[in-house]
Amino acid sequence: MNPTTAVHPEVAAFLDRVRRELLDLDEEQREELLDGLEADLSEQRAAGDPLPDPTAYAAELRAAAGLGAARAPRLRLRRPARSVADVLDEARDEWTSWTTRHEATRTAWTLVEALRPAWWVLRAWVAATLLDQLAGPWERVTLWPTLGVPLLGPVVLLAAVVISVLIGLGRLWPGSGPERSTAARLVLVGLNVVAVLLPLTFTLPTGHQDHTVYASPLHPAKAPDVLRHGREVVRNIYAYDAQGQPLQGVQLFDQEGRPVAVSPRSSMGRGQQREVTCPWLNGTTQLYNVFPLPQRTQKRGTCLRDLGQVGEPGFRPVPLASVPPVSPVSP
Repeated sequence: MNPTTAVHPEVAAFLDRVRRELLDLDEEQREELLDGLEADLSEQRAAGDPLPDPTAYAAELRAAAGLGAARAPRLRLRRPARSVADVLDEARDEWTSWTTRHEATRTAWTLVEALRPAWWVLRAWVAATLLDQLAGPWERVTLWPTLGVPLLGPVVLLAAVVISVLIGLGRLWPGSGPERSTAARLVLVGLNVVAVLLPLTFTLPTGHQDHTVYASPLHPAKAPDVLRHGREVVRNIYAYDAQGQPLQGVQLFDQEGRPVAVSPRSSMGRGQQREVTCPWLNGTTQLYNVFPLPQRTQKRGTCLRDLGQVGEPGFRPVPLASVPPVSPVSP
C-alpha cells in the first residue's frame, strides 16, 4: 500500500484494537501476524464491506498461527487505571462498532463521512467569522468575513480553509493515526466542539425586508433595547407640530423621564445602499433620542467618527411633507 496514503480512521482504530489484543506476543510474532493486514482492511473498507469484531479477529489470527489464547490474563487485572488515551480509544472503538453494526447505520455513517470536506470548510469559516467579530465594530455575520480591510477577509478565510483541510487529511497538526498525542487529540476534539457550538452565538440579521439591526453577542456590554413598531424595527422618528409641519431636534422621553432612543447599531438597506443613523451630541455624549437622526451611507459598522469613513451624515427628506393639523381635546 502506498505509504503516503492516509489510513481510514475506522481501519486505524481496528488495527489498534487488534494490536492491543496481541500485546502478550513478542514484537516479531505480532508484526508477522499483522503484516499486510492494513492493506487488506483498507480494500475491504473501500468495497463497502463491514469490518469484523477486532477481538474475534485477533483470536482467529492466533488460531491460524497455531498460537494459544492470550497469556497472563492476571496482568489485565493489575493494569493501572485507564488513561485518557484509553478512554478516547474506547470511545472511538464503541462509536466505530455502533456505526458498523447495522446496514442503516453503516449507510448513514458513510454519507456523513462523505460530507467531511464540507465540515472542514465550515469550521474554517467559523474560525474566520469569530476573528471578524472580535477584530472590528458590531456588524452582521456575512458569508465573506471583512475584518475591516478590503480583501483581507477572503484571504484569511481561504487560509483557514487550507489549514482546516490539511488538518482533516492528517497532513498537518496533529497528524493522523496512533502517533497523535493525547493532548493533541483532546485539543482537536475541543476545537471541533467549539466550531459546532459557536455559530449558535452569532446574531443574525433581523427586521423587515431590507431593514436590519445587528447585535454582537461577543461584546461585553449589554446591547440596548431595540425600538419596534409591531414586529418592525424603528430606525428613525419624524415629529410634526400641531400645525402638521415637520420638526427637527425633538428630544423624546417616556413617562419616567427615560430617553426613547433607537439602537445605535441600526442600519437600512444593504451593500452600496446601506445607511446608518448618526447621533446628536451633547458635548461628547452621543444621543439617539433626538429626532430625526442624521444618516449617512456606510457599507459596514455603525456611524463611526474616524478618517476611514467617507461622507458626512445628513438629514434625509421627511417621509411626509406635512400632516393634518391637530388640536387638544377641549375641556
